[in-house]
Amino acid sequence: MTRVVITHARVRSALVATQSLGKHGIKVTTADSIYPSTSFFSMYSSSHFIYPSFKLHPLLFINSLKAYMQKKDVGMLMPISEEVFLISKYKNTFPAHVNIPICDYETIKKANNNSCLIPFADELGVKVPQTHIITDIGDLDKVSGMVDFPAVLKLTEGVGSAGLRYVYTEEELISEYKRTVQKFNLDSCEYPLIQEYIPGDGYGVAMLFNEGDPRAMCTYKNIRVFPITGGPSTARISIRHSKMERYATTLLEELNYHGVAEVEFILDNRTNEPVLMEINPRFWGSLNQAICAGVDFPYLLYIMATEGDVKPVFTYKTGVKTRWMLGDCRALVEYVRTDKRREVIKDFCKLYGRNLYYDDLSISDPLPTLVEFIIPLINFIKTGELRFSPEVGGR
Repeated sequence: MTRVVITHARVRSALVATQSLGKHGIKVTTADSIYPSTSFFSMYSSSHFIYPSFKLHPLLFINSLKAYMQKKDVGMLMPISEEVFLISKYKNTFPAHVNIPICDYETIKKANNNSCLIPFADELGVKVPQTHIITDIGDLDKVSGMVDFPAVLKLTEGVGSAGLRYVYTEEELISEYKRTVQKFNLDSCEYPLIQEYIPGDGYGVAMLFNEGDPRAMCTYKNIRVFPITGGPSTARISIRHSKMERYATTLLEELNYHGVAEVEFILDNRTNEPVLMEINPRFWGSLNQAICAGVDFPYLLYIMATEGDVKPVFTYKTGVKTRWMLGDCRALVEYVRTDKRREVIKDFCKLYGRNLYYDDLSISDPLPTLVEFIIPLINFIKTGELRFSPEVGGR
């Protein structure tokens, strides 16, 4: 079987992908720019290596990957998180024997950039939030007078909850907008979007595409998220929603998409209509949800990449719940301060049950869990701050 390198080994989706492939007898090498990274310690990681930071040293990162894969004769590179954009940009410079099952750079950028995606989706008849796109900061005062409040400020290419802000007045919008531009050092083409606030629960439609054709799907509903104002899901349940699935399929078909992606929606509780939030053109944090429901995306992607195609998987078990326990503990601290505290505490305490699984608790593969909980303590000893391992890669 073709050996696989999995990047960004620190995040849950990397661990889940490593376990998925390893359970099918595929040799996996995990890689990251930091040590320790949780996936390094999985029994399914046959080896690991450290590469330069893709954010600080992008070309060194690419060259390090190419050199490793050439030297070790590794046949597949499976990017997990934000590094997928850089890898897609340099995809054609990798050794010819290396299979990288992702989209071309332009398609990935279009899917990920909300200032491009929102108008594109609107033209296709997909419901989107009312959105204001600013390219001249001088227009901010004028636009702020056209906005209904509350409103949402969102980065055009954000990850997780980074740059997400809720504003309630014109004055707050203007000050928060300028602060966000300054904080993230944004050019005019990167200015944040101003969007209508959509009240409701978050949903995700996870999909696998082969050169524009759908091959697998799994839909889930968020039960809890962290931070609770809008972040990765810490608990979720598999469901079916035909309209969301139709929207997601249409978007990715029109993009001629290739590889895995997650399309995020909010079900507007005023209209009961799904509203598009964004596309994550990579693996997502709640990847384990789909696998536990019967859609093994990492393995399906591997088969599609090595054999040219894969048998479609569009049916799965609904009512399956999964939890990210460390994140759920952190979310609980915030939920108990809300009027949902009683309901949340009751559900949180249901630690065992039929069709309940965990992203980060495994009796058969326990070391990554120990590392996940130890990392904050190591950070506290080093810096005096209880910093958790970075969690990016979607919700």
